Amino acid sequence: MLKKLIVLLFVSASAPAMAHLTWIDVGEQSLGLSTGHNFPAKEITVKGEYVDSVRCVGGKGEVFGLPFNDNSIRYMYKERPANCLAILKTSQIELSPRQGAQHFDENKVDKALVNKVLKSDKFNEEYFKAAQIKPIEKDSDLYNPELAQFITLPGDASTIYVYKNGKPLVQLPVGLEYPETPVTLWSRTDASGKVTLLLQPKSKALLRALITEEKGSAYKSQFLSVILEPR
Repeated sequence: MLKKLIVLLFVSASAPAMAHLTWIDVGEQSLGLSTGHNFPAKEITVKGEYVDSVRCVGGKGEVFGLPFNDNSIRYMYKERPANCLAILKTSQIELSPRQGAQHFDENKVDKALVNKVLKSDKFNEEYFKAAQIKPIEKDSDLYNPELAQFITLPGDASTIYVYKNGKPLVQLPVGLEYPETPVTLWSRTDASGKVTLLLQPKSKALLRALITEEKGSAYKSQFLSVILEPR
């Protein structure tokens, strides 16, 4: 389902363009989807009308979807799941070239695309978000090769990769949102899609990325996030 959304930027001077991070807020009896400029501040809770699906895997390996209605802000479960993948509905973003370039620049999209946007007459982007509680093991039940996902490989649960279409995403900028650090810590995936953290979090943190491709005169993007627990 495609929801049309015209985004108005610069609501305040300190609010960066398209800076709303989105992540899964996990509780003992329910979960929600939170957005905010500064993880883990829950500035907004996403209602069900904007959510396409939430699929989870339980402690015994069972896979299930979490039901919700349009007015839901929390999705109930009997037992806290081991992992979940939440996908928000696709929106059509319409911005000025300057705003679109800032949105791309803040997410470290390739400079050539940023400059191309600046020289264009308008900016249109097909955009959706996906959020994970944990990295998803490749080829497991929550793995979806058509999506960009933070994954682990079988036999190595400690190393995080970014894959899409069954292949690693190389030289992809990934940002670490760490509450004790006031700035986003950026790094890039290597030739195998491996994520290198510039700082090993000592508290809960958020790893995020924006995957963008040209689609005619417009752009198609996916925001992706996963929660990192301290080791």
